[in-house]
Amino acid sequence: MGLSIKIAPGLRVSASSRGIRTSMGPRAARLHVGAGRAGFSTGAGPITYGTSLGGRARSRAPRTSLTALERQARAAEKAAEYEAVGRVEQALLSAHLEEFTPAAAPVLPTPTPVDPKALRHMLRTQALEHVPRWKVRDRSTARKQADERLPAALQEETARQADEHAAAQAAAEAEWIRLTSGDPATVIAALEAAFEDNISPAAPIDSTGTAATVVVSFPPPTMVPERKQATTPSGKPTLHKRTKTERNHLYVRALASTVLATVKETLAAAPSAKEVTILVVRQDPDTHTPEDYLAAIYAGRFTRERLATLNWNQVDPVAELLLAPGAMLHRRGQAGDVLPLDLAAEPELAAVVTQLRADL
Repeated sequence: MGLSIKIAPGLRVSASSRGIRTSMGPRAARLHVGAGRAGFSTGAGPITYGTSLGGRARSRAPRTSLTALERQARAAEKAAEYEAVGRVEQALLSAHLEEFTPAAAPVLPTPTPVDPKALRHMLRTQALEHVPRWKVRDRSTARKQADERLPAALQEETARQADEHAAAQAAAEAEWIRLTSGDPATVIAALEAAFEDNISPAAPIDSTGTAATVVVSFPPPTMVPERKQATTPSGKPTLHKRTKTERNHLYVRALASTVLATVKETLAAAPSAKEVTILVVRQDPDTHTPEDYLAAIYAGRFTRERLATLNWNQVDPVAELLLAPGAMLHRRGQAGDVLPLDLAAEPELAAVVTQLRADL
């Protein structure tokens, strides 16, 4: 219940569970303030009309149902998977587009000039190392002597840094001469350093000065995503399962892109190399025989002259893979399965694969 008290003509105070509310003015035009929203009312006879002066009350935001939240989560998960599939496919097919900075004659940076303040601090620290703190006069003398040695020490340190820089520059230039002249050990070391961060492991196994042989380890076809990006009839993004033919097609394109990227990197790191022989091997842990566990799936030779003529933004990697001199790629059936090579006619490559199996 509420309590309403008339204080004066046209002035009434009401008290309720909502608080104190004051009404002012005649019934025909009465203003209400206090608890709740300010309002205005008018009435005559048995009829009274009232309205709020504060506008419409704020409506409560509709609550999201659990079903709607689950639906939103599934949609977000599908969108993330759709984007991930696209990124994986792009990475598999764009390796050959990477640019590799060609090796260049080394120019070592000039040494930073010796900091006199830092050198003086070091000299003073050394001079005071064995002088007790309570021997103030001795410590003062030691600091003066250290300061007197500063000019000579500065000259000596500057000369030492210059000698070290000259020796390092000479060593780097000698290394460069060996690399450009095709010294096998130097070329192999340079290629090993270049391949360290490759997604598909690669290793140089031979160098003859103007030619290099590189082994690339490539995954089995299971590395290809089972599903591909597609759209629904209404135009919404979705994922469809790839056919076996589509998976093999993408697998060969990824293989070709990786091979060309490795060739580009080899020629960039080894200026003396005029051609690169690539041997691609595949490990399949699901097999039971050494011959199938590690098998060669591609071999080919690529020349610097040929690659220099290519427009990499328009090149067909698979076509280049097959056009390479001595190209070997064995595919079977309509689905185009990539099978191990028969290296009976290539004893040198067969010996490499045999050695790799023994190492594993």
